[in-house]
Amino acid sequence: MTAITLSVSSGSVAFWWVNQGQTWRYEVDGGFMWAPKTNANGRRSTFYDNMLRVEVGDVVFSYFRGAISAVGVAVASASSSPKPEFGSAGTYWSDDGWEVLVDFEYLDSGVDPRLLLDLYNADQRAHGPMNEAGRVNQSYLFELSPAFGSRLLQECQNRAGTTLGCSDHDREWDDVLKGAEELLGEENMTRTERRQLALSRVGQGIFRRRVAEREPLCRVTGLAVQQHLIASHMKPWRDGSSLERLDGANGLLLSPHVDHLFDRGLVTFTNAGAIVFASAVDVEVVNKWHLGSLAVTRPFSAEQRPYLEYHRDLVFQG
Repeated sequence: MTAITLSVSSGSVAFWWVNQGQTWRYEVDGGFMWAPKTNANGRRSTFYDNMLRVEVGDVVFSYFRGAISAVGVAVASASSSPKPEFGSAGTYWSDDGWEVLVDFEYLDSGVDPRLLLDLYNADQRAHGPMNEAGRVNQSYLFELSPAFGSRLLQECQNRAGTTLGCSDHDREWDDVLKGAEELLGEENMTRTERRQLALSRVGQGIFRRRVAEREPLCRVTGLAVQQHLIASHMKPWRDGSSLERLDGANGLLLSPHVDHLFDRGLVTFTNAGAIVFASAVDVEVVNKWHLGSLAVTRPFSAEQRPYLEYHRDLVFQG
């Protein structure tokens, strides 16, 4: 498991427990939670409606087969979504539901929440995921008390031998908050507001993975060592919808110096995959950084082209 940082202060986030049975692998691998808007009888359920209460930055514990098997951080609030492809699972659910995007991390070993049953019984509010004996209630999404949620997160961190979080960047959280302020130009936000914006802007775990599925290496340098590449948006984060910000077709994995130019609109690409330089780029930059030829030249896919065209039309300075 990647060592990544998440600092949780009391009251700054909510903690959620999601029961994931046959859909567990689909949801954790896919980076989302999904629940129908109504139950089989057409009635609304508190445990489905809880999806609408999840906010960016909230911590989500995935329960599967007797243990917490993954922990994640919500990176987008609920949006209306058709039922995902779950194979034979969930055939009785309606097709209309809520989706919450979550950046999940698998635990190296599962955590049995009954180890903390005394704390749970002493502190947990009504409608919790377990009864007093530790039997798990068969509904979908439950809110946990801050004390129990914080303690459960600590136990998961101890089992994983690392610090769980939502960002691919191995940095201290205060640095992330400071960077988010600089990126977003916001000076009067509360710490919680800054934290949520930082998660949206900097915590790109889902986005990065989706980009890597399409673009496993830097097209310019050919570098494929993931920790040294930056997941760069073609249609900038500030201009995109929630779905566009996390769409893997909207990104490239680029070496840092190439990302520096791409993000500022000093280089772009044609649909066929050729690199294009803005007139403002100094020739010495092209020569010293060896940008004259591409390591990979291949056409962009149909899904990528609208984002690339946006970059060429509205970001590129050519």
